[in-house]
Amino acid sequence: MAGTRIRGASGRMMGLSTGGDPIADRLVILCHPTPGCAAFDPDPIVTGRWGLHLVGLDRPGYGASDPLDDPTQASMTELVDDMAAFITDTMRTADRISKADYTQVGLIGWGTGAAVAAALAERHPERIDRLAIVSAPGERDVRKAARRALIAPQSLEALHIDPADPALGSRLGLRNRLERMIGEAYRSGKAGIEADRYLMADASWSRDLGAIRADTALFYGARDGFADEDDAAWWQEHVPTAKLHLAPRSGPLVLATEWEAILAHVAPDHGNIAEENRDHGEPRLPRL
Repeated sequence: MAGTRIRGASGRMMGLSTGGDPIADRLVILCHPTPGCAAFDPDPIVTGRWGLHLVGLDRPGYGASDPLDDPTQASMTELVDDMAAFITDTMRTADRISKADYTQVGLIGWGTGAAVAAALAERHPERIDRLAIVSAPGERDVRKAARRALIAPQSLEALHIDPADPALGSRLGLRNRLERMIGEAYRSGKAGIEADRYLMADASWSRDLGAIRADTALFYGARDGFADEDDAAWWQEHVPTAKLHLAPRSGPLVLATEWEAILAHVAPDHGNIAEENRDHGEPRLPRL
């Protein structure tokens, strides 16, 4: 489901997209890169059969979320508090309707979205038990990435992905899903990128990463020229308990090529749902 809008604790309307099994007991939130939007699933076939409920929330100016009147007012604290309020509301609703046990959730931060994921895990540790940081630049390069996106073409190159990258053929429909995500990211022009530029410039998200209590794993591609082993080392220095998973044959699309490994971290044991019960045993045809 894509294009749903919800009102955050701040009063702002946010775009919401979901995938996987909506009544699964395991909730995982994917924080998108710059530029990006919530309506992206690295592999809907894998996600739909894993045993989790995958959620994405559009940051201000992206996808179905309202743009900010003044991008300079973008607030990381306000954003992660909106996300935490969404998690709390989802937990209450799941308990009331399906008795699903969302005591804590998994979190994936992709690219600059890692700054948002880290800020949420740091500010609301009671909500997050597992965190995956994927292809994320270090603190200074997070700011640079958001600024550079302002002049990047509206294409895969905005995500530092070579259109000829062979990994685009590694998952059925991956190129189409990425191009759709890019298109949705620019629904309000460059309003989302403008807001991200100020969000990522606020270094407060990186000041106390050592306080993160979530079980953290770092996923990087050895052939990634944008987020490399130096960036992974920066994250390991600031989140000392983080474990590094370096994919030797992957580049900037490690989110897709290592999707099973990432899900195994944020939703271990398939969300405790047996194979015969995942997705209710009814295969679905995903939108590829």
